Amino acid sequence: MSNTTPSGVSSALENVSVTDLAKHVQSLTDRVDDLEQEVAEKDERINELEQRVDELEDKANEAEAHRNAIVRQTQTRDERIDELQAREFEKGAHLLADNVDADRITVNGNKLERIAKDDGEAYFRLPGEDDALGRGGAVAHSTADLLPVQRLARYDDEMLASVTNRKPDELAGKSWRKRDEAGRYSLWSKGSGEIRSYLDASDLAEWIRLKESGVSKKYSQELARRTMDAMHELSNGRLGKTKRQRSKDGLSYQETRLVLKADVELPGEITSTDTDDNPTTDGVAGE
Repeated sequence: MSNTTPSGVSSALENVSVTDLAKHVQSLTDRVDDLEQEVAEKDERINELEQRVDELEDKANEAEAHRNAIVRQTQTRDERIDELQAREFEKGAHLLADNVDADRITVNGNKLERIAKDDGEAYFRLPGEDDALGRGGAVAHSTADLLPVQRLARYDDEMLASVTNRKPDELAGKSWRKRDEAGRYSLWSKGSGEIRSYLDASDLAEWIRLKESGVSKKYSQELARRTMDAMHELSNGRLGKTKRQRSKDGLSYQETRLVLKADVELPGEITSTDTDDNPTTDGVAGE
């Protein structure tokens, strides 16, 4: 077997000098050095970021501890205020409603009563207690003075559903809230002359269909009738009931209408005979 090198390969090797190989090796070495430098710099940056994360975690833990301390202090402060206010209520004090969290205070099993005074401000007191200092003037109206339908209207929807045993009573409270709302699509209509406002059964039935899911047209009419009966009863007769002839689609039928006359006094409200403005409700009546 011959050990001779092919002439083409031999020529190529002759063209590659030792110097060229050395330059290539140096280039590779420089590239490795550059990469190692980049890795070192990235490692350093990672260490800096890890240190920064540790510092932020320490600050976050400090902030959480500070927040918990504030919560404890606030809770302790609120408990002290509640206790002091409860003691004041026991002495017959009337305190401004804006300064009292009524849901947190119970005195000898009695819930606080919200009242209005001659100064136009709302106050809390123990039911029936007179303020020895006479602050704010005389009591204008208290919760106990309100009509049953007015008291129901003060609750939000969730509470209203829990305090009423009948659906018509719940709807009566919701309907009463809408009495002073104005606009083209308002539930109640504004009257004139001796009529302050009125509500028709057909309008109430349509409103019930819109507000109560799954209620058929026929059942909404039945609910409207029962709700009107409930409103008449819960208003202690302040709302009148009348029948009127109405025509629709060529048919004539009788429809029930609830009527609130202009001269009827409602606890906590200013009637049209007292002022030229529209009837309004004070902050106590909760219309």
